[in-house]
Amino acid sequence: MSSLRHLLTKVSGRVPLRAVLIVPFVLQIVAAVGLTGYLSLRNGQRAVNQVADDLRQEIASRIEERLKSYLALPHQVNQLNADAIEQGIVDISDLSQLDSYLAQQIKQLDQLTAITIATNAPDYVEAVTFDHEAVTINVWNKEEGGILQWTIDAQGNQSQITATPDYDHRQRAWYRDTLTKNQPSWTEPFATITPQRLIISANQPIRNAQGQAVGVTGSDLSLLEIRDFLNSLRIGKTGETFIVERDGNLIASSTNELPFRSVASNQAERLMAVNSSDPLIRATAQYLMNEFGSFDNLETTGLQFTTTEGDRQFLQVMPYQDDRGIDWLVVVVIPEADFMEQIHANTRLTVLLCGIALALAILGGIVTARWITKPILQLSQAAEGMAEGDWDQKIIVRRSGELGVLAHAFNHMRDELKQSHQQLEEYSRGLEQKNEQLQTLEAELRKQLNLFLHAVSHDLRNPVIGTSIVLNGLANQPGDELKLPRRVLERMIEGNKRQLELINSLIDSHAAETWGIVIHPQPLQLHDLVEGALADLQPILERDNATLENLIPTHVPAIEGDPLQLVRVYQNLIANALKHNPPGLSLTLDATQKEDWIYCTVTDNGVGIRPEQCEKLFDPYFRGSQKPKSVGLGLGLYLCRQVIEAHGGEIG
Repeated sequence: MSSLRHLLTKVSGRVPLRAVLIVPFVLQIVAAVGLTGYLSLRNGQRAVNQVADDLRQEIASRIEERLKSYLALPHQVNQLNADAIEQGIVDISDLSQLDSYLAQQIKQLDQLTAITIATNAPDYVEAVTFDHEAVTINVWNKEEGGILQWTIDAQGNQSQITATPDYDHRQRAWYRDTLTKNQPSWTEPFATITPQRLIISANQPIRNAQGQAVGVTGSDLSLLEIRDFLNSLRIGKTGETFIVERDGNLIASSTNELPFRSVASNQAERLMAVNSSDPLIRATAQYLMNEFGSFDNLETTGLQFTTTEGDRQFLQVMPYQDDRGIDWLVVVVIPEADFMEQIHANTRLTVLLCGIALALAILGGIVTARWITKPILQLSQAAEGMAEGDWDQKIIVRRSGELGVLAHAFNHMRDELKQSHQQLEEYSRGLEQKNEQLQTLEAELRKQLNLFLHAVSHDLRNPVIGTSIVLNGLANQPGDELKLPRRVLERMIEGNKRQLELINSLIDSHAAETWGIVIHPQPLQLHDLVEGALADLQPILERDNATLENLIPTHVPAIEGDPLQLVRVYQNLIANALKHNPPGLSLTLDATQKEDWIYCTVTDNGVGIRPEQCEKLFDPYFRGSQKPKSVGLGLGLYLCRQVIEAHGGEIG
């Protein structure tokens, strides 16, 4: 391995720089052009397959959506008539009276060719139209049996009445099958020659009040409109789509071919897909029959096959079924030639362009190699000077292109390094300033901590010292029974109470900062809540000779809140006002509704708050200057703000 490496190094050392630049460059271009041509052809084929798959699935999905909406109409009409009959809106005791009702109904529904209501009475009425201008009415002949028929033209003129005595709907398959199934269902599609129609009937039982089937309502739907819809689809250039039953009979196709043919006078025969006059549809149906044996075993699948003429086809088969008896297959077939013609043209163009690019690249490589080697030495010498530490030396190459860019980049790098050094110095000075600010902030925090510890030690230590003095005095009394003046006992109780309040404030403040205020909201009336809060403060109000007026209206809307926490807010605000004002204070509580908010106020006629203290009033451990020696840690108003913000409100 080492000898081979030595040989390559020796050979490469003898190769001129111009050859070193040209040969690898040309080899890379050749490889890139060949690979590009191969990938272009391969990716083109993949793109064709993907586009064909997407197009087939899109067409099949559009057809499915169209069938769902189109085939839903007759059943909706049947349900409408059945509901009207069951609710008594339409009387079926004499169906001959419903001819105008059905005639008007069918004129409004272009897709339907007939609407029928028949009962076991027997009774029968039917409105039939094929142009939605003239309507033929068929009603039961109650006197002789059979059907009476007449036609009403677009101007409302009625023709003579003719009779068909040998017709009895109760013997017809559509009537008997519907009553037997006892649910909405489809008939088999049937064709008519005059006029040319492929029709499918939707039928539904009519029930009486006891839920018994007493008749049938039906609607005939023309399937030729499906052919028109398929014909409007753009399926590549020459692609086709068709819908076929499981037995192979055509329902519709994207061609103008009718799915039936005339075999005798006024007689029609369904057309099998394998007998279609369209070559592509016929070849596709024949392929499916040969591949799967019949249409019964087909499910959703994407296939490809080649016709006898050698044309490759993309095929998509999707079943369409509903719970009323329809079981059809939607078939979409697209010739590969619809896509490959452009792909082949693009491939030829790509090969031509790649060849031209290869020739130009080789020529450009030779010229570029000659152009590059000339200033290489100049660039090398300048780089050596820079390597010796001469940062002020610039590389000057009077060229544009790669070498010019390289020289410019090198000079720019030198400038950037200088600028970065200057920025580092500025950043260092900035860090020093930040350090000084942090030291100042630390000193301020230590000061605040000392003030806090002083307040805590003062407010907790004094009651403890007083209690200790009293206990020592009691210990010095002779005998087992000790005497303690009531005023001393009351002072000890008051001192212990202050200690407990201070400790509770610290605990509440720590809990609020650590876990936040936990509220348990429930509906409550603000007026009743405040009355309960004032009851607990009554002894303090009497002690300080203070008066308090609750002006909160009783009609203020109920709010969702935690009653214990809100009582605590009001008590803290009132206690804070009493603590920082002389006796005889007057307080007023009020609340008003503004839009979706309740504005609550606590006002007094005390000494007030200095403007410079307002911004810090709700900060933790802040105590006003009116009574600097007052008992407390400055946490009451801070906790009030925490509670109100936990309710989604504001305080200030």
